[in-house]
Amino acid sequence: MANLPESWLWPPSRLGEALGLLTLGPPIANPKSPITESAEASEYSDALGHWLESAALTIGREAQPAETTYSGFKRDMRSMGPAILHVPTSTGPAFLAILPGSKLLTPDLKKIPVDPAIIRSALCAIVEAPILREIQNTLQRAQIPGPKQAGARDAILRERLSSHRIRGIWLLRLPPGADFREQLRHAHIPHRLFALASAHTVQYVLWILAWYLVGSNMLRGGTDRSWLIPWSLLLLTLVPLRVLITRLQGWAAISVGALLKQRLFFGSLRLEPDSIRHQGAGQLLGRVLESEAVEALALSGGFLAFVALIEIIVAIFVLAAGAGGVLQATLLFVWLLVAAGITWSYFERNRDWTDIRLAMTHDLVESMAGHRTRLAQLAANSWHTGEDQALEKYLKSSKAMDQSTARLIALVPRGWLVAGLLGLIPAFVRGNASSGRIAIAVGGTLLAYRAWRRLANGAWQLAGAAVAWQRTAVLFRAATRQELPGALDMSFQRDISKTSPLLVDARELVFHYHDRAEPVLHGTNLEIVSGDRLVLEGQSGGGKSTLVSLLTGVREPTSGRILIDGFDRATLGAAEWRRRLAAAPQFHENHVLAETFAFNLFLGRPTVLTPADFEEARAICDELGLDDLLDRMPAGMLQMVGETGWQLSHGERSRLYIARALLQDAQLVILDESFAALDPENLKRALECVVKRARSMLVIAHR
Repeated sequence: MANLPESWLWPPSRLGEALGLLTLGPPIANPKSPITESAEASEYSDALGHWLESAALTIGREAQPAETTYSGFKRDMRSMGPAILHVPTSTGPAFLAILPGSKLLTPDLKKIPVDPAIIRSALCAIVEAPILREIQNTLQRAQIPGPKQAGARDAILRERLSSHRIRGIWLLRLPPGADFREQLRHAHIPHRLFALASAHTVQYVLWILAWYLVGSNMLRGGTDRSWLIPWSLLLLTLVPLRVLITRLQGWAAISVGALLKQRLFFGSLRLEPDSIRHQGAGQLLGRVLESEAVEALALSGGFLAFVALIEIIVAIFVLAAGAGGVLQATLLFVWLLVAAGITWSYFERNRDWTDIRLAMTHDLVESMAGHRTRLAQLAANSWHTGEDQALEKYLKSSKAMDQSTARLIALVPRGWLVAGLLGLIPAFVRGNASSGRIAIAVGGTLLAYRAWRRLANGAWQLAGAAVAWQRTAVLFRAATRQELPGALDMSFQRDISKTSPLLVDARELVFHYHDRAEPVLHGTNLEIVSGDRLVLEGQSGGGKSTLVSLLTGVREPTSGRILIDGFDRATLGAAEWRRRLAAAPQFHENHVLAETFAFNLFLGRPTVLTPADFEEARAICDELGLDDLLDRMPAGMLQMVGETGWQLSHGERSRLYIARALLQDAQLVILDESFAALDPENLKRALECVVKRARSMLVIAHR
């Protein structure tokens, strides 16, 4: 049992309050759990996790279930907060509210630092107890002195329990779809950028001072070498500053890149289903390639431009103090506007070139993906139709972009040298400028030239990133689509179907696609009672798969309503809706990922897998006739099956999709033409398995 002070523990009745305080969000209604007293611990933990996920969504946060090891708990707790820890006690479940930096938020709203070892001992008290007794006897027999027994006890415990998993942890984080500026702020990116700008400014000023010492002494023609000491100290100071700048730049780049990649991955799962149906493999590949370009070009180009702007600002002050004075400083600012115009011209040429390049990429990928069809059905004299015209268009666009690139990379920095020297002509004509001020003006011009070279390269990369962004932004924006969190108390109501025989009730469903005037479904009604085994037949294009997409929540009906166990999707929430209804889409809309057979089987089961899960999966595979396949695989269920499952036959993939749906243990299983590719013998085995395993089922078939 946990031996933590009662003043540290939050009771279930105040869990919503703790969640709101940890995330600095609005107050949350506390969970009303009808199963806290009588349910098993695993059932309560599952329901609690679902409640936390839904509650966090209502305040714009994400509750991520996590686990750690006994040996890694102390290290992980430092970066764990804000988080909720489930602590079993002798009086029932309780919770700890973890703040960043290994601190606790207590129910009386105090923030107290705590030793992670104390929390770990409380969470692992049951498994520690028998080992502690054994360790204590060993220490006494070995006559270990009392002061040393504590250290020896901890070392032995860490060794014995190093692999023990500690669960019941929920990390409270910003979801990937949250405001990106807020994500950057939580990742401390603005602070790092400010530190980077400050460090680079100091470095640049010290570098100018170092050369000022050299120049001033050379111009005076003095023989005193005392200036070498401060000059050397300035140069030595630049070394740690340069190391710090490189480290800060690396931290910022890695952090921003990780956030961007996470958001793009998240956005790909939030896209509207119909937004990419018309796109081929080449177009999708092009979008992925452009997302990589955004990350690479934006970060590297952004840092170059960031540093260059700092140098230009410093150069303005240097030029203002030189012989050219305000005239040279003004010319530097005007040249900044000229460079902006040249950069915009390059951006437009790059955009046109990228459109042509990606179109060719699409055609190439489509040709490779469909090469068998082309060889078998397309006349040989038509295999390369249009390729010459496309290449000519590509070469013409490439030439225009190369010219624009040359203007940006070569003209911008070298043009400034001409403009900067022209700004010195009045000072030479008047002849009243000292040699020192002329030297400052020339030095400032060269400093600005160095900055322009950086800025030109940075602008070149940023323009490329901006072009790539136009194709990647759809993924970035799609991440903001929020799933329905559902009513919080629904997380604890897992057995409604036992008292309500009506599982699915769909009334007056109407749905039409945006590009069609006539609805695909019109006034459709459907009732599924718990335990039903239904077959829905119809002609191709009659709306059967559309109905499945409405039932699973992939699409929303134009009008009408769908209830599961008497609740609509807004009440149950998207996650709970998916838990109660599992579907195997049509073959061309299902997918085998480039992973192991087991990974593809358990794709719909996000919980931590146990040996019992693998035994259940093996039993289902045997019943579906996949036992011969698994026996042939050297690694069994852990065998890699190749991208898109190319190592599996059509029928084997179909049965994998069926097993995947059955393993979700949903109240209703929908199979959309999942038996079409099976021979009579395997069809009989698959039907027997599905009828035996599914609580309720709806099978879609052609007439």
